[in-house]
Amino acid sequence: MRYKIKRQYKGLVSVRDYIIDKCIKNNEPLIIEFEGQQMTVSLSSLKSKFQLHNKKFRSKYSEKTYELIDFVFEPDPTHTTLF
Repeated sequence: MRYKIKRQYKGLVSVRDYIIDKCIKNNEPLIIEFEGQQMTVSLSSLKSKFQLHNKKFRSKYSEKTYELIDFVFEPDPTHTTLF
């Protein structure tokens, strides 16, 4: 699953817990995109959630709540082709 991040804080990006749960359920990695770069988070890394925030956030559009799971943003290495 691809997920586009709008901002990061001190090198960390936050993803809502239900997005991570969906990736785990579908047995697929999470690809986080930020400012033209991407980072692939493996399924095993998704299962060991790192949580910086200890509170639940309320959705703007419904009564549902979610937690934020944080990852250190380390872009995948890019492959350059020499011409």
